[in-house]
Amino acid sequence: MNFSCKRSDLIHGVQTVLNAVSPRNTLPILSNILLEAESGILRLTTTDLEVSIKCIVPADISEPGSITIPAKRLSEIVRELPDSDITITVNDNSMVTLVCEKSLFKINGLPPDDFPVLPKVKNEKGLNLSKTSVLDMIKKTIFSVSNDETRYVLNGVLFTVEDDVIRMVSTDGHRLSMIEQHLEKNPTQKINYIVPSKALQELGKILSAEGEINIQINDNQIIFSDEEAVLMSRLIDGQFPNYSQVIPKQSDKSVTCNTDLLLSATRRVALMASDKSSSVKYTISNNKLVITANTPEVGEAQEEMDISYSGDNISIAFNAKYVMDVLKNISSEECYLGLTTSLNPGVFKPVSEDQQYFCIVMPMRI
Repeated sequence: MNFSCKRSDLIHGVQTVLNAVSPRNTLPILSNILLEAESGILRLTTTDLEVSIKCIVPADISEPGSITIPAKRLSEIVRELPDSDITITVNDNSMVTLVCEKSLFKINGLPPDDFPVLPKVKNEKGLNLSKTSVLDMIKKTIFSVSNDETRYVLNGVLFTVEDDVIRMVSTDGHRLSMIEQHLEKNPTQKINYIVPSKALQELGKILSAEGEINIQINDNQIIFSDEEAVLMSRLIDGQFPNYSQVIPKQSDKSVTCNTDLLLSATRRVALMASDKSSSVKYTISNNKLVITANTPEVGEAQEEMDISYSGDNISIAFNAKYVMDVLKNISSEECYLGLTTSLNPGVFKPVSEDQQYFCIVMPMRI
């Protein structure tokens, strides 16, 4: 195996696939990047057996072949090299020689035969979506995913496509986020799967350019791909909760206020909230909102802001972090808060956005 490529291209490829390498791998081969050189391209692949990432970079191939190299070591070396062409050769003993100008490194590789065989991407049409739309949908739901590994089905985002609607839903039992968009034309395939949060987080890191991304389902795998990268992930096997049951049918108390002002006021008051509960109280009256936090061993804080509201007075408490997570993802100038009683969930959503997006936050006892 012998090839050369630009340092910038190799850095891009290594950084793209690096996050699929788990630091806790028990198999040494899973700490490596698989390099495959053929037909004018260098293909880099990593996997932790749950998520796999492939990236293609241009290269000048003198002798095709494949090898696996420790991912962290290769990343550190390439990052420190001068900005010039890099030549990599591999001998019969899996010794990798890397040369860049006056720098020379020799790295012990492992044979590619030991690297896990990944599912092949079928030449099917799949579903093509705008990268910016997918990134936005991930960003607006990923924060509500549960980190509790005992509630496995909540460790991912429900991803559905039916008729002309694509929908993502996530919940950790205390809050729920849902976003949906209309597609320009009906897809040929219905999708109803739970995608692990790690896969979506990594997808958010490698989707940077404009254009479209293709989505395919292959057995128990979901495959996201564009012109230069492929991300594969196992799907979560299980039944997602019937989230429609917790969505309030109507809210008889409607608050409208400035999104940024509510976020900054909540953030300031939360500084005096209990570390355990992060509870802040919202007292709503005629066109006025008072936000308070009181922790006996710490102190108290209060903020007052103007809102649009006419109705019965109501006080309700929320986890401040949950509210702030929601408000950070509402891009419209004004947001809406729908309430019924102090013991029922609050519905947060933008006043004006193209998408259908809302978050439900369970209240805390005052």
